[in-house]
Amino acid sequence: MKRDKLLLILIFVFGFILRSIYINKFPPSLNWDEVSHGYNAYSLLKTGRDEWGSPLPLIFRAYGDYKLPLYIYLTIPSVFIFGLNPFSVRLVSLIAGSLIPVLAYLIVKKILPQNQKLPLFAALITLLSPGTIFLSRIALEANLFALLFCLSFYLLISRKYPLSAFVYGLSLFAYNSSRVLLPFFILSLIYFLARHKYHLKKNFYRFLPFLLLTLLTIWQMFNQSGQARYQWVSLLDSGSINRINELRQTYPRFLVNKLTYFTFTAGKNYLKHFNPLYLFFNGGSHYQFNIPQFYLLSSLLIPFLILGLIHLLKNFKNHPEYQLLLFWFLVSPIPSAITRDAPHVLRSILFIPSTIIIIAIGFSRLDFYRPKFSYFCLTFVLVLSQIQFWPKYIQYRQTYASSWQYGYQQAVDYVKSIYSDYDQILVTKKYGEPHEFFLFYWPWNPSVYQNDSAKIWDYHANWYWVDKFDKFQFINDWEIKDKTITPTLTKNQNTLLITSPENYNQHNSQLLKTIYYPDGSPVFQILKINYD
Repeated sequence: MKRDKLLLILIFVFGFILRSIYINKFPPSLNWDEVSHGYNAYSLLKTGRDEWGSPLPLIFRAYGDYKLPLYIYLTIPSVFIFGLNPFSVRLVSLIAGSLIPVLAYLIVKKILPQNQKLPLFAALITLLSPGTIFLSRIALEANLFALLFCLSFYLLISRKYPLSAFVYGLSLFAYNSSRVLLPFFILSLIYFLARHKYHLKKNFYRFLPFLLLTLLTIWQMFNQSGQARYQWVSLLDSGSINRINELRQTYPRFLVNKLTYFTFTAGKNYLKHFNPLYLFFNGGSHYQFNIPQFYLLSSLLIPFLILGLIHLLKNFKNHPEYQLLLFWFLVSPIPSAITRDAPHVLRSILFIPSTIIIIAIGFSRLDFYRPKFSYFCLTFVLVLSQIQFWPKYIQYRQTYASSWQYGYQQAVDYVKSIYSDYDQILVTKKYGEPHEFFLFYWPWNPSVYQNDSAKIWDYHANWYWVDKFDKFQFINDWEIKDKTITPTLTKNQNTLLITSPENYNQHNSQLLKTIYYPDGSPVFQILKINYD
């Protein structure tokens, strides 16, 4: 027991170090979701309200995508201790990503207690796989959900049913995929309760926290705020409706309608996750959540996945833990399948740990016949994956910095140093929600921001747009040249402009500073506008 505890501590510590080293530079910068998480946590810490002034919300409005609250609330302590910076915002995800290998160890130990090596195999594969390292270094609600689900799974197979249900109930407020998978969890829970003849009537009160969390979730899902995120990623968006209408010109209505289109597309999306290209070669569809054209799990692990699946299927009938693991493996892609951009790494995040656990079980077949060779194979795979991953990850910073809204921190730092010299500051909207980056990197007093009489915002296209606060005015890139021809305040005003490269009137502008991407190309130019 002491050996296990020490081993688990070492796994966590090593995982945390690996995931946190140079966290301020890799990924290249905080993206707009991360700064939103961070500033809302900071706002709650300082005022008890989110950036929009709502007291202790259970769904955060953010930009109009309505984020679930658990990650933000858990970020408050780290912001309090470390201040508002990339490390404090990403700390929850770092901890979650470092604990998931620990849970992989415990799950495999529970499923195959007779084999002492496999839990360590599962932990090491989870710890060192490129996909798990990449995701753990970003402030991701999905990573928190993966941790809570793995914990809930472990508690379920450990027959700690009320606690398992409570943990899953918490995950309903971590990431939207948990809400899609809620019916499947309930089915799993009912199956285990029935199989082990659990006295539900006598212990019903123990499930009340889960029931309350579930009812609150269902209530939220029928509200506009609860439905907002799905509307953004739905398969049945305006483009799909137009496609359906086009197809109806050729095919009858009973063949082409919303139901058939959704079913066919979701089915196709679902099968994409089982294509080896997804996990083992190219990764997911969104390059902010994996290195493009680079694997999440080493392709050398495919034979062990096959062996693991064969073992589970052979022993399926009399092992409820095997049944639950396969069920988890099969339903994990569903949240991604019923939305756009499949296969999506985050929405199908449970697919990665379930696959890894099955791979670890596959090693048991090799270990049974050739134990020394199994060690060699695992070591070779893990070392090779690290050799291949880190150079690619360093290159990723150079190539994809623009996808991470890189440059805002440098721009804000410079503007802050000359802020008092200017009457108005114009900022381009080209790179996405500039107001949030200025709030975060300054950092701006949340109470002052919430009560700022100069703040101008509006809601259109299912999005909340902040156009002005204090002396900052945020404008579309294509409007900048017109906006800077004539003064908009007073004749003798001082105006500062933060714009995309070369997007300014040269006759009345004085270049003060250029902000560059890591590859040396310009991202922002900061200029003084002269109206004399």
